[in-house]
Amino acid sequence: MRVFRVEGMDCADCARKVEDALNRVPGVVKAEVSFQSGKAYLQLEVPQAEEEAARALSALGYRLRPEGKEKGGLPGPWRWALVSGGLLLAAFLASLFLPGLAPWGYRLAALVGVFPLARRAVAAFRQNPFSMQTLVTLATLGALLIGAEAEAALVVFLFLVGEVLEAYSVAQARRSLYALSELLPRRAYRLKEGGVEEVPLKALRVGDLVRVPPGERVPADGVVVSGQASVEEAAFTGEPLPRPKGIGDRVYGGSLVQEGSLVVKVERHPEEGFLAEMERLAEEALLKKSQAERVVDAFSRRYTPAVLALAGFVGLVLPLFRGDFLGHVYKALGLILIACPCALVVSVPAAIAAGVGRGARAGVLFKSGAALERLAGVRYVALDKTGTLTLGKPTLVRVVTFGVSAEEALALAKGVAEGSSHPLARAVREASGPKALPSEEHRAVPGLGAFARVEGKEVGLVRPEAWDLPPEVEAQVKALAEEGFSLSLLVREGVPLALLAFQDTPRLEAREVLAELRRLGLKPLLLTGDRETSALALGTAIGLFPEEIRAGLSPVDKLRLVEELAGRGGVAMVGDGVNDAPALARATVGLAVAEGTEAALQSADVGLLSLAALPRAFRLSRLTLGVVRQNVALAVGLKGLFLLTTLMGYTGLWTAVLADSGALVLVTANSLRLLRSRV
Repeated sequence: MRVFRVEGMDCADCARKVEDALNRVPGVVKAEVSFQSGKAYLQLEVPQAEEEAARALSALGYRLRPEGKEKGGLPGPWRWALVSGGLLLAAFLASLFLPGLAPWGYRLAALVGVFPLARRAVAAFRQNPFSMQTLVTLATLGALLIGAEAEAALVVFLFLVGEVLEAYSVAQARRSLYALSELLPRRAYRLKEGGVEEVPLKALRVGDLVRVPPGERVPADGVVVSGQASVEEAAFTGEPLPRPKGIGDRVYGGSLVQEGSLVVKVERHPEEGFLAEMERLAEEALLKKSQAERVVDAFSRRYTPAVLALAGFVGLVLPLFRGDFLGHVYKALGLILIACPCALVVSVPAAIAAGVGRGARAGVLFKSGAALERLAGVRYVALDKTGTLTLGKPTLVRVVTFGVSAEEALALAKGVAEGSSHPLARAVREASGPKALPSEEHRAVPGLGAFARVEGKEVGLVRPEAWDLPPEVEAQVKALAEEGFSLSLLVREGVPLALLAFQDTPRLEAREVLAELRRLGLKPLLLTGDRETSALALGTAIGLFPEEIRAGLSPVDKLRLVEELAGRGGVAMVGDGVNDAPALARATVGLAVAEGTEAALQSADVGLLSLAALPRAFRLSRLTLGVVRQNVALAVGLKGLFLLTTLMGYTGLWTAVLADSGALVLVTANSLRLLRSRV
């Protein structure tokens, strides 16, 4: 799949024409065009098809350029607007001093201005006979024929100015959508044996060590190997406060080091890092239409022929009964201009594009416009426990001993844990306290635990339920299990020495996130496969009510519950693990925490860079849907208003042009508000 920029494409109707033309080119297997991103995605059968595609678009008045080779300069037909405006001004001055020449000046201004529009209308007539260029050309020539030279020239000039403004607004929207890629620095400080060398960003390779001084941005995704710093990641997570980073922590390319200094080992090339992945997800989202877009597209395809039929009736039939042929033709020409559906067609994708772009900068990665739209309508939020509401990292919180000291028990346990990769063994190794005793002959017994020889004796960390326990130890196991702890039993030569109690730490933001979901009118539910005692302990800690907790669920149980909630008002499922993938796929909207597994991220409709981004996703979805409604109301309202006033004879050709271009600029500007909104 090759990616190209399409220059000159400044409306959704243009995107349809471009896509139809590209799909007709021999050698193009498939073409998809996104108006919001201004890109064409081509699957080519032969390399020569690229040249054929470029020629096909050139004939329509567009330019196809490989991504990265875009031509700079002002967008839109600004040169033609300047020439047409100059001739219009000259004609106006002639009307003051040389009245006889004024009509010829207006005719020249109109013909010069309409020339590029007529050329594009003819080139694209087979793909779209009702394009705005065709309608403006017909209206201009019709006005010249009935002697309205001044209005014909003014109509063309206003339309060209409108196209320049539209192109500029669209370019700004696209630039804002992909502004994340500008966060990467242009150069990096790479470490080598002789010291530090300053190199271009493209020169970095995986495995390079780079120094990031205070006030500089991290050049590529990587892991910290030296130093301590406060790093601001607002562009990725939406969190304004910087986070402390130290050895072993991961950092994103483009994040800002505010205080301190880091040495980072590059793990992904800058052009293939997380920023590039976010941009790719945004582009894929814009190719998938929402339900609102499909409805508006279907309406617009019927709207234009209907208004043109009305124009034909007003200009050709009504004069037969009411006379005043020129007056009715004038009204019909105004209706022809109002027949253009551009503002209506753009109203939805412009808002969706801005919403997707704003989400990318708030830690919310929407994979489609449909997901952004659906999220606003859900009623329930189902949340997985481990890795979603918790860190997914158990911590040793209590040691209950039987005949030995806590220090001795922990030293023995650490000796055994050194040979195990189990999450509980890692928690033992990371626990504060005495150092591990020397150990050897490490082995693991599936379903039982880990063993090693420590000080000449066999010591093990085993599952309590798989061991024959004395009554007093069994009572402690039962008591700790009821408190919601995960347990490991330390044994030496088969004799229990201690119970180690672990707890998965809740995310610091979990309580506030749940409170914010309730403020948004949503009902949160915890879905977990853990025992009820463990689930209740966590739920109480983060502010969930007992009736909001569903414990002991298998993946199949989760799927059934999600299906039930989907039929009761819609459900958003938030998870991070492989066992969450079926429920994520079945939910009204599936959201995966980006720290989770690849399977969960692929099954989800939305990626969250942190749990804190979850309320922002709902607020942004509702805000975007509100802007969509405003845009549709603006486009339909202005069209309807000027259609009535034109029929009643209160407005003419130039106001009809303002109604179209003005509506398009208004819906684009209204959509751009989303990029600056607080979510």
